[in-house]
Amino acid sequence: MNENLFISPCIGICTIDKDTQNCIGCGRTRNEISKWIKLSHTERMKIMKRLGYGKRKNRKRLIKK
Repeated sequence: MNENLFISPCIGICTIDKDTQNCIGCGRTRNEISKWIKLSHTERMKIMKRLGYGKRKNRKRLIKK
């Protein structure tokens, strides 16, 4: 995989929850957001995994009858 590929969980809803101190859009902490550009690909992937990216969603299969 190309480690120069820039990825981000940001969905453009950049608001910090007052209770959790996490972004309500992407789920990252203030610290993760502020350091994102400086993090290595591996560090970003660890955060993405914690946020649930890469997991398959349970989808109901369409059954043709």
